[in-house]
Amino acid sequence: MYFRILIFLLCGLTILQGEESAKVYVISPHNQSIRIEFGRAFNEWHKKYFGVEAKVEWRDVGGTTDAIRFVDSEFSRKPQGIGIDIFFGGGLEPFLYLSDKKLLERYKPPQVIIEKIPKTVCGIDIYDSDYYWYGAALSSFGILQNKLIQRLRNLPLAKRWEDLTDPQLYGIVGAGDPRNSGTMNTMFESILQAYGWERGWQIITMIGGNTRKFDRISSTTAKDVTLGETVYAFAIDFYGFTQIAMAGKENMTFVLPEDFTAINPDGIAILKGSPNLEIAQRFVDFVLGEDGQKLWFLPKGHPEGPKSFSIERMSVIPEFYKRYKGISNIEFSPFDLNITFKYNNRLARDRREIVAEMLGAIIVDTHSELKEAWKAVIKRGCQPEDLKLLGSAPITENEAIEFASKQWKAPSFRNRTVIQWQIWAQNKYRSLLKKETAADSKTNK
Repeated sequence: MYFRILIFLLCGLTILQGEESAKVYVISPHNQSIRIEFGRAFNEWHKKYFGVEAKVEWRDVGGTTDAIRFVDSEFSRKPQGIGIDIFFGGGLEPFLYLSDKKLLERYKPPQVIIEKIPKTVCGIDIYDSDYYWYGAALSSFGILQNKLIQRLRNLPLAKRWEDLTDPQLYGIVGAGDPRNSGTMNTMFESILQAYGWERGWQIITMIGGNTRKFDRISSTTAKDVTLGETVYAFAIDFYGFTQIAMAGKENMTFVLPEDFTAINPDGIAILKGSPNLEIAQRFVDFVLGEDGQKLWFLPKGHPEGPKSFSIERMSVIPEFYKRYKGISNIEFSPFDLNITFKYNNRLARDRREIVAEMLGAIIVDTHSELKEAWKAVIKRGCQPEDLKLLGSAPITENEAIEFASKQWKAPSFRNRTVIQWQIWAQNKYRSLLKKETAADSKTNK
């Protein structure tokens, strides 16, 4: 006991005297499994080292986009603090945004914690140089696939994002609505960055034509592959690993596409005006330290891992991948990947709402028209002129950036533009259908 106290004193932590209980308020788009495991484990960790319980009070307002909007709105009314201590999860973009708006509290964890975490992975910062935010876990994005159905229907294994444009995959691809899911927004944005604006929209539109439906929650998208509702799906790695653990490696697989793979930190930060600052700092220490990292990385049932739910996330501590090789379900280390593609988080953040609303207007809200147009294009043999029209975008990349920095902040302009994009997309898809009708009439004559 004395040794533990000495360690924490050396780390710059103090033991509270006479404290009976503590709380920390956390807003997070993380799923219930993560909340339960981290809430339980932090409480146990805090009682073990500080002698009192510390309860995590979770605040759920929806997905990543909803959480950012809520925090932003609350700070506009209460600039000194909103009664919430921590923002936890949702990728990296929320933390860049909140940091730029000076809505985060600077905090550097003890050296014994921070020295185990590299500054970068695959060219991406794992934590902020000024210590305003940290990557709590690492995420990769890929394609979850039902191998059993692929064998039964003689379907190909998708090895590249572009493989999801194959007409054979019509109606059996799964994806989520990028306006609600930060995960989906990042994956679509990655395609735009890797392939370029014009080619990226062509690929996204064809994948959209193959998509069965767009889910509001990205975890549902992954589950549908296991259930056989779809055969391929956009998925973040931990949803993929969780489904594979349930269905078995012989039936399911998660592929990191060969054309490009994005590695992103999933952040944590203390919000400005944190009402329970000391407990919030301890929560960050716990999440970044070995005890918290084991919850991400070790399988359910391991003595030091999660108790009730498998989380299956990549740790920010490189040494874990060697120490727990063959024990963790994570089969590769992101620190060993030779990735040339560098995801531009700041570009993604700057045009996040533009891209999300464009995807919503021309792919999701007009999905029924897109599917019919894509079916007509397939029927005519995927002619180059058809594919060019199908995959065209309503604005250029430069216009998107200009919109994001200027007009998009005005609600009237934003709402008007989204409606214009929807009408533009409907007209585009209908023109492709009319072309088919005209060709059919000519054939019948």
